[in-house]
Amino acid sequence: MSHMRPLHFWQSFQFRLLSIITVVIAIATFSITTLFIFSEIADYREHIAEILRLQAQHLAETIRLPLYSVNQPVLQQLVEKAARVPEMRAIVISDMTGKIIAGYRQQVNDNKSDSIHVTVEVHNNPLTSSVETVISGGSESATQMIGTVHLERGMEDLKRMTVKLVLNSVGIAIGLWLAVSLVCYTVLRRVTRSFRSLMNGIHDIKSGDLSSRIDVTAEDEAGMAAHAFNDLAEALQHRNEENSQLQEERLNLERQILHVQKLESLGVMAGGIAHDFNNLLQAILGNMEVVSLKLEAESPLRKYIDSGLSAGKHAARLTGLLLAYTGKGFFSKTELDLNELVRENTDILNRANLATITTESRLLADLPSIFADKGQIQQLVMNLIINATESIDKQPGRITITTGLQIFDQRILSASLLNEKPEPGYFVFLEVADNGCGMDEETISRILDPFFTTKFIGRGLGMSAVMGIINTHSGALFVESTPGKGSTFKVLFPLPKTSALTAVDELVTEDETVPEEPLSGTVLVVDDDKTVLKTSMKMVSLCGFTVITARDGIEAVEKYREHVDEIDIVLMDVTMRNMDGITAMSEIHKIKPDARIILASGFNEESLGDRIINTHPAGFIRKPYSISALQAVFRSVMGENRK
Repeated sequence: MSHMRPLHFWQSFQFRLLSIITVVIAIATFSITTLFIFSEIADYREHIAEILRLQAQHLAETIRLPLYSVNQPVLQQLVEKAARVPEMRAIVISDMTGKIIAGYRQQVNDNKSDSIHVTVEVHNNPLTSSVETVISGGSESATQMIGTVHLERGMEDLKRMTVKLVLNSVGIAIGLWLAVSLVCYTVLRRVTRSFRSLMNGIHDIKSGDLSSRIDVTAEDEAGMAAHAFNDLAEALQHRNEENSQLQEERLNLERQILHVQKLESLGVMAGGIAHDFNNLLQAILGNMEVVSLKLEAESPLRKYIDSGLSAGKHAARLTGLLLAYTGKGFFSKTELDLNELVRENTDILNRANLATITTESRLLADLPSIFADKGQIQQLVMNLIINATESIDKQPGRITITTGLQIFDQRILSASLLNEKPEPGYFVFLEVADNGCGMDEETISRILDPFFTTKFIGRGLGMSAVMGIINTHSGALFVESTPGKGSTFKVLFPLPKTSALTAVDELVTEDETVPEEPLSGTVLVVDDDKTVLKTSMKMVSLCGFTVITARDGIEAVEKYREHVDEIDIVLMDVTMRNMDGITAMSEIHKIKPDARIILASGFNEESLGDRIINTHPAGFIRKPYSISALQAVFRSVMGENRK
């Protein structure tokens, strides 16, 4: 599509119309001027001829008596006197026979066409008759030609008059032409103003400036067209804005999809690493705990075993971070006082911080409890506070921790940095603000990416774990930051719908002691990892059970069918080759509906909820587990020490 370029004035319709009008005015003006000049010249020529004729008649009357008496000297004096008239070229007085009696002729080189000739007859006075007529007594008056007077006049004054007339007339004509053309131009500009505005507006719209509007100067045809073009431009502008908005939304959606896909890929990778690592930790910690139980209390090797157990537990917490990022970490939700948790963490921080950093708490009195996992929320609070502390690069530093209760609508919640947006309603919020180095928009967009950090190498899982924890608790996260002025992190937790919420089943902690009364029975231990299977078999044996093993779900179903009357409990891993634990549990329940099955997994129990449809396990234990935790689950499933 070609672009319309702006027209110059001499290319416009207005110029063409003005040119036609100007030419017509010029032709009319100069035609009238020419006719006027020729008319004036003819009138002046007739006027000169009439004057010359009167002069000739006057001279004829004057010379009648001298001519009658043939008085030549007098006639010559009269001729010389008449010759004084300007442009008079010749005067000739003749008698009746044509004989020249007196005359005058000026020597000129002009043609006869440049002069006027007049000849007048001279008659005797009709009042004076002849002597014979008087004597005879006649009374009839009669005139008799006694001669002629011939005058010749030059046209020099006519030429001068003609030149002056032409110059004046042409000057007046040109002035009149210019004046009329200017008036026509002014009138034309005023008449075509709406048309000109229409063309300028069309050019602006054609060039892509849809925000400009055509000025409507008159409600004529051009004005109506201008209204139509304005409506069209407004519609096109609205459509372009909608297209731009849709394009921006599409790009944002694509970026979000790519980001979600990246996070999902990282989540799958982190979950796989955590699962495999938990299996390794299960074998390591289980074997070390078995060795610890078999060692004497005074054995010098116990300190090495205890050190290894401690390191293994730290490694288990690392897998907890990875699982928290994926939203599948192990947690136990209870009613939690967020204010109390903040006080505990800020007290620890105040003791560890430098004196140059001041921590201020603004906690809402009578803050409602939230339904959350204490360990995960504590980790979230500590991560936010530690990040705020490490961002302060100028002194004095200030960290403000605020809690409160507020209602949030969908518009505000849509600005959450997390992909999953909670439903509108009341939320308990935790806000951590600092006066540190702050962040730009690009940094804010990446703070939740795993292993992304602006600090020294080796950091970066903290905010990823925070994202997983908030997702697990159906919350929201907002970040406001300005480079050089600090950052504010605001976390929302949904308010429980009921004031008395029932806590989910809590697993017995590792600090619980093994009951004195031993357990007994037969347990089918199922795991596709040989090392984990051997370790679990030893741990179950130490709990007092007889152990039957299976290496996958298919073998577990077969073993259970063979020993259905012997097996009291099934301890089965969830993620296995050939047939996973959930499918195997369904098949075992078909054999014996009241079969007691304990599922073991590195993920939390809630992450398995959408996979467990028809049948449910009697218990759940998270890897890596200790012998004491295993005993507690066995007793819970068998109906003893139920919490």
